[in-house]
Amino acid sequence: MPREGRPDTQRELKQIERILRRRRAMTASAWVMLILLVVSVALSQWGLLGKPQRARGGGDWATFDKKRFLVTRVADGDTITVRSPAGDTPVRLLGVDAPELHRENQSHPDYWADRAAAYTRGRAEGKFVTLQLDAPQTRDKYDRLLAYVYLSDTDCLNMDLVRDGQAYADRRFKHSFKPQYEMAENEARKKQRGLWKDVTVDQMPPWRREWVRELESRR
Repeated sequence: MPREGRPDTQRELKQIERILRRRRAMTASAWVMLILLVVSVALSQWGLLGKPQRARGGGDWATFDKKRFLVTRVADGDTITVRSPAGDTPVRLLGVDAPELHRENQSHPDYWADRAAAYTRGRAEGKFVTLQLDAPQTRDKYDRLLAYVYLSDTDCLNMDLVRDGQAYADRRFKHSFKPQYEMAENEARKKQRGLWKDVTVDQMPPWRREWVRELESRR
């Protein structure tokens, strides 16, 4: 008589073998899925899987903050492109708003846009600059990096644009040097530097026209 509870038929042995094979297959599949997930995350992080993933938060700080890059292109007065480990990266100069060369639903450039673009091109294109990021965010809604752009240890292109009347101090968003930029704009306007010599309210960007009209309504 076979002992109680011990498989004593070929059918029972085959059934146990099938169960063990299924368990081994499930374990192997789980490991394969885990490995694929880890590899996928790593490739995405380094921009090697499909479209490069946007560097965010700590990634931007580690990659760009206080690092030097070559300026490969100037799109307009306040937007440049730098060559970085993440590829060609558009950079929006933080805290300033230069007149637009190509504004949506507008057939002509903003007043002074050509001269603002020429100013930035002459100062930065083909040269190495140092980027400095600022909290709380490192990108704008178009995924452009937000940064102060330093031409030397002390010469900040963002501030130069405002001080020399080539751009407006952007009052819509907070940043570390907002008070200084607004003071520089006030001085440029009083001394009629750059665009301030002849610009009218109607020639200003929409956000600034609204800001000026709000100020006037409070008086």
